[in-house]
Amino acid sequence: MRKWLPITLSVLAIAGIIRFFTADHASFIRANLYPATIFWDGREVVSSKKPLATQSDSPDLPAALEYKGTLYVPLSMIGQQLNKPTGWDGATHSAWVGQPPAALTKQTPKGGATATAPGSAPSTNTGSSAASPAGLTGSAAKAEEQPNALFGIALGMNTSEVTKRLGSPARKEPSALGYQWWVYNSDPARYVQIGIADGKVVDIYSLAPEAKLGSIGVGTSLQALERQHPLQNVVSFSYMGANVQITNQKQQRPLVMENGIAAIYYLDKQSNDKVTALRLIDTQMLLRGSFYETKWTYQGQAPDFDPPALSVKDRELVNAAYERQILDLVNVTRYRNHLLPLQWNEMAAQVARKHSLDMESNDFFDHVSATTGFDPFDRLKEAGISYRMAGENIAAGYPDAIEAHESWMNSPGHRKNVLEKGFTQLGAGVVTDYYTQTFLTPAQ
Repeated sequence: MRKWLPITLSVLAIAGIIRFFTADHASFIRANLYPATIFWDGREVVSSKKPLATQSDSPDLPAALEYKGTLYVPLSMIGQQLNKPTGWDGATHSAWVGQPPAALTKQTPKGGATATAPGSAPSTNTGSSAASPAGLTGSAAKAEEQPNALFGIALGMNTSEVTKRLGSPARKEPSALGYQWWVYNSDPARYVQIGIADGKVVDIYSLAPEAKLGSIGVGTSLQALERQHPLQNVVSFSYMGANVQITNQKQQRPLVMENGIAAIYYLDKQSNDKVTALRLIDTQMLLRGSFYETKWTYQGQAPDFDPPALSVKDRELVNAAYERQILDLVNVTRYRNHLLPLQWNEMAAQVARKHSLDMESNDFFDHVSATTGFDPFDRLKEAGISYRMAGENIAAGYPDAIEAHESWMNSPGHRKNVLEKGFTQLGAGVVTDYYTQTFLTPAQ
């Protein structure tokens, strides 16, 4: 779908001499420079208040330039509204928004690439919301060294490049935030989930022991993370004409926003605050998921950060996807702790689903049902499941299985169930944002 930028121009146009460059020479052309007010989706985002620039060494950029019927606006303004860095490489005459082209990440030409981080936007009104295959070589190995890539995968990368680097995923399944998860679970040491929307990467998560973002990986200390990325109490940025402020959680899952790229570093509170998982997420998806307490201010029309509405069928598919992911996340965690993986038990999953539905439908959150009075062991008995050991974890209010799992692992009691050596099977039940895990070891 084509996006248009409505532009209101003043009556007076000023003719200016502009220097245009081609590959091997410069030439002068006559173009019109306009003082302009630029609107993005009906909201004013740029207004020319300074004198127009006609000199190449002036620090003031024209708000709009018209040449032969085509109107040009600064690329930096586009980057600001999308909360993505912009750049220009003089050697190759390449411009970009977001991640630079792959060719420029493999080599840095002399004459140099430059990048600009998006700025902030003015504000008046207020709103708020709640809370692979191993052995990559060559260019893929180099990509893994990048600070903004997980297993060589970066935000904005297209699906063909993902497949080229990692192969086909074990599963493709929906998320509640409007994108599709590609799940790579064949090797627990390199487990990764990649979110795809419109053919591009918008989310990347891994808790695998080999996961790294630059020099920060699973097992890195909080102190080392802070030396690399100073952590802010409030993370502020502009997006789609809104000025956003996120209350950071520096002691549990610090958010770092650099050059328009959001990274979440999950910490293990039960293991000296070491990094236990990493996530790169597109700004729109970060806001859709309400991962943190968030406030924003804006001018004109209110921004829409809500996830797409799901049909009943779509919701069921998302629930089932999160159940499968819960098993994956538990087993990667057990792998890291030198424990055998758990096997799926569908009968236990049905018990877990029934309890999640009970909590969601009857508005309570407890191991003991408010409607039947049954505890987890009563529920297993009612289902005819005999066991030697059993346990249950519940969670509510999390946007996806990843967030629920990370929360469980920072709670000693829930963590004990996940890492219990004696358990051999797991069933998980998800209903919207209610999560239940039923662990057991069947009776002999």
